[in-house]
Amino acid sequence: MNINFILIQLIGLLAGIILILSYFRKDTNKVLSFHIISNTLDFIHYLLLGAYSGAFIYLLEGTRDFLYYKTDKDKYIFIVSTIIYLSISFFGVRSWIDYLPILASIIDGYSLTLEKKYVTIGAIMSYSIWVIYNIYVLSWAGLLIDGIIAISNIIILLSYYKKQIKFKNKR
Repeated sequence: MNINFILIQLIGLLAGIILILSYFRKDTNKVLSFHIISNTLDFIHYLLLGAYSGAFIYLLEGTRDFLYYKTDKDKYIFIVSTIIYLSISFFGVRSWIDYLPILASIIDGYSLTLEKKYVTIGAIMSYSIWVIYNIYVLSWAGLLIDGIIAISNIIILLSYYKKQIKFKNKR
């Protein structure tokens, strides 16, 4: 394994660590600022891997998160970003694998406009799609981080439903 590949994976790992740390922030703007940094590092990570659709999606997600940070027009930003993602799918896709980051980002962006339970379901779907993409493009750092986040969201969702069942049984 050459040193460049290891450095590329370390950039992806750093992006993932920053992303995970963002989930521990209470203030939405702090979460978004961590996401912007993480997205920038992921852009570099995927670009250096030659995974151009993943890189471009992270560039767009960084821009989307910056706009979320600067405005309160989340649904409008989601609609515009979805149009851009779909445009990419028509003009910038070289193979079926290039559709995966686009699909994951649309699911992620849409779920962020919904209530918490659906955000969690969207995250499971989105990060699971990224896991498949990461295997294909050899992003071992992305595979590790996205796998951890998908599993964490599954645990969150199961605990939510477990609480709902307990609440119904107490009535």
